[in-house]
Amino acid sequence: MTILCGTDLSPASMGALDVALVIAKKRGGTEVVVVYVADPDGAGQHSAREDALLAAREKLDALLAAHTFAGGPTLRGEVVVGPPDETLIAMAETEHAELIVLRASSTDNTFLRLGTTTSKVVARATVPVLIVRDPEPWLAFGRGERPLRTLIGVDDSAACALGIQWTQALRATGPVDVVLGAVYYPDDAAARYGLAPGAMVDRDPEVEKLLERDLLRRFNSVHGAADAGVTPRTLRGLGRIGDHMIELAKAESIDLIVVGTNQKTGFGRLGSVSSVIANDAPQSVVCVPPQAHVGTHSIPVFQTALVATDLSDFANRAVPYAFALVPTGTVHILHVAKKDDELDEAAIRQSLAALSPTLPTAGAARSVVTHIVRGDDAAACIAQTAARLGVDVICIASHGRSGLTRALVGSVADRLLRETRLPVLVLRPS
Repeated sequence: MTILCGTDLSPASMGALDVALVIAKKRGGTEVVVVYVADPDGAGQHSAREDALLAAREKLDALLAAHTFAGGPTLRGEVVVGPPDETLIAMAETEHAELIVLRASSTDNTFLRLGTTTSKVVARATVPVLIVRDPEPWLAFGRGERPLRTLIGVDDSAACALGIQWTQALRATGPVDVVLGAVYYPDDAAARYGLAPGAMVDRDPEVEKLLERDLLRRFNSVHGAADAGVTPRTLRGLGRIGDHMIELAKAESIDLIVVGTNQKTGFGRLGSVSSVIANDAPQSVVCVPPQAHVGTHSIPVFQTALVATDLSDFANRAVPYAFALVPTGTVHILHVAKKDDELDEAAIRQSLAALSPTLPTAGAARSVVTHIVRGDDAAACIAQTAARLGVDVICIASHGRSGLTRALVGSVADRLLRETRLPVLVLRPS
């Protein structure tokens, strides 16, 4: 593992190097590359430029000598000329760095404002960027004196999933207490779970309970895994999500915030969650871009599946696939009926239960639960039921319509893929 650490040669910027060394040693890193980027426009005459670069080289070597310790990763210093943000990003790619570490003041956040070097690096880097404000919690973590309290801002982005994996890798090196933070808006959250919306300004305990369950499952991957060091926290949103996350970090005495970034540019960054947190949080911040290569440290395990059927022969063929995906656990078999349909619910439930495979190896260690829900939008009903039940995967058969029929009638499977945030197995017709 190689870590790239930017410095302006000030004593304060060396705090970033202290943190980089802690992470490298904890994670078995082999090298920390410390980079000083000289401004190409401030060099003056050629001789003055050469003198300035030589002085910078000597100062960097002295700073590195003071940080070298036995048994630690290799330290290498580089003095280069170029635009600071472009140079740091290019060097991270050339050195195959897994992390860029930069120092920011804990009291003056103007260093990170739109257009500054750190802001540009966060917006364009293809590897995670750690902005260090207070090095002391990291040093205490490195000495084994206390856990590093970390907040992950959880949403449905790919970058958030990578942030979770990055945090799990850090936890593998030492004690890290994790707070999973999610901001919800009552109407949107209620619609996701198929619940009646509550008041816009009040907390919704039922929604929060479901959200906290899903936060734990997403972090732990394994269904029902308990971890005393992981705590879910939900906040009802009224303003910017980034402001709420900073509020939560303060309340939880957080040392580090991990957030995914969609890397918006220009004025788009003014309202982005990662930009608000990186700019305004007094804690250190890790920004994880969607292109980052982060090793997988947990493998999802399917223990609950939902399979939807209209009880047609073809739709019923999806049921065995749900059992195949869930070696043990629970299979939920769902039938969606129109709101005004007259049904013999007892007979339908009996038909749904009869779809369970009868092979000796199938279902012995599983439980089967049948559900009948009413709604005119089958895809929305399936997605809401899956979210409310907290299943791991959805199975459905698609009739494979195409052309004009598909345009006029639509496809439940297609709409389901847009409605749900869960993995979906679609059985196609032969």
